[in-house]
Amino acid sequence: MTQANPEPPTPSGGSNAAKWVALGCVGCFGLPVLAGLATALFIGGTAQFSAGPDQGSTESKELFAYTIPGETQTILNMGLFGMQMIQVANTDSPPSILLTMGQLPSYLKGNDAQQSFVEEFQNNITTEGNYQLTKQGVEERTLCDQPVSVVIQTGSFEDGTTTYNAASLLALVEHNNDARFVWVLAHGDAPQTTADQVFATLDCR
Repeated sequence: MTQANPEPPTPSGGSNAAKWVALGCVGCFGLPVLAGLATALFIGGTAQFSAGPDQGSTESKELFAYTIPGETQTILNMGLFGMQMIQVANTDSPPSILLTMGQLPSYLKGNDAQQSFVEEFQNNITTEGNYQLTKQGVEERTLCDQPVSVVIQTGSFEDGTTTYNAASLLALVEHNNDARFVWVLAHGDAPQTTADQVFATLDCR
């Protein structure tokens, strides 16, 4: 996955984290991204649907229990068209750990369609700085007491003139007849270790 993002204005002073939220993560769910997700959902060649919209409460709910090292901040909690998305991060500026948790719409059927939807989300997300990740392989792990395939990527993260190592872990899981996904994105001195530690704490609620 290659992401080329315009560099936002450099935050300064004590409001770095808030500015990162405003300039980076909120931007990742702007209209272009939602349009891209809608395109993947409604005209993607692998998408399959059952009739009727999602039913039930529109109130957001916790999808996973998790632990992120250090202080954390909730960046986004969004529900749209039967999809729920929650993003949390540490308070570094820019965040060195970003955890995205999602529940896919119930009318999106089949693993291929769900995987395509999540990959489209990955391709459209933007952050402050620039992640350059390449697909390395798939590893079998356990999530929510069941075996899952985890897509592991490594690469680099560039923030201005500074370059760090980066790692990404992505997995889909079924829980209570819902399709959910988790995506751990980390950069720093030992991003793979950090991503592994965060992933190991995840459990379905």
